[in-house]
Amino acid sequence: MAVILKITKPNYYIAFFDFIRYNDNTNYTLKEAIKLEDKTVRHKMYDKSYTYSYRKSLSNEIPLGNHMHIYYEIINLIDGKILYNVEGTEYEMNAGDIIITNPYEFHFITFPKVTVYERQFLQVDKNLLTKYKSDIFDVFDSRKFGENNKIPAKAVEEYGIGKLFEGIWEYTKEPNSDTDFMVSLYSAQIIVKISEILKREYAINTSYQKNPRVRDIQNFIEDNYADKINVEDIAKSVYLNKSYISRLFKQEVGIPILTYLNIRRITLAKNLILNGENVTDIYDRCGFSDYVTFYRAFKKYVGKTPNEFKTEDKNR
Repeated sequence: MAVILKITKPNYYIAFFDFIRYNDNTNYTLKEAIKLEDKTVRHKMYDKSYTYSYRKSLSNEIPLGNHMHIYYEIINLIDGKILYNVEGTEYEMNAGDIIITNPYEFHFITFPKVTVYERQFLQVDKNLLTKYKSDIFDVFDSRKFGENNKIPAKAVEEYGIGKLFEGIWEYTKEPNSDTDFMVSLYSAQIIVKISEILKREYAINTSYQKNPRVRDIQNFIEDNYADKINVEDIAKSVYLNKSYISRLFKQEVGIPILTYLNIRRITLAKNLILNGENVTDIYDRCGFSDYVTFYRAFKKYVGKTPNEFKTEDKNR
């Protein structure tokens, strides 16, 4: 018979929407509780140009689901084993590995089993580092979505990236007046080192550049997805016809433009539900014209109804 120890986990942050979700008084076996250390570090620059986070927890927390960011993200798995899906490509991550994602690159995490999940991640806005070196992200931007996202632990060690993360840890666990400057420097070195790996190990070059129209489309969606916009509105925003942007977007991003828009809306809906909002009151705030349309989209992209998703959250 398993011994049950009741512990209170510290609050943890769900990325992407800048709010805190509380998850307290969870039951774990004694063995699990021993492994679960109360150890969390999270630091943001005042203008959110970067965010560094360290967290050790159990993997049975509710994952965020398919989502994307407007910044570059580098996640380093310290302990555990996870499956990391980026734009349909699934990577198995083990201790020491790194996964990189670019702005607007969809990704989500799943766990083969309940395990300790220890990780650190760095999220960087492009403007933080381009003031030092204008082309610093060129190699990152030349990588096609869903390709070459994983940096193996061996390369991470060989290129000294772990040491750079240690530097960030030192300056963020007890922030001071030098923290933002030092984190910026360490971040720049991490980006440069990963760029070197992409060029040398994966033969990534800067000849491939995403069509600037696609970035304009993504920016328009990011600014307006919560409004009741459609493909026609998006086409007008970039002064092109909707047939052309539909073909262009699918070719560059890999999914239809309407799917991209709806996933962005459903990601917001999931976070509102996790934050305690009533499922029948949020559809309008997520860009849907009525509850039935929202309900169908939610079930299509999440695999369960909004109420099922909320009930599952309460039972965890």
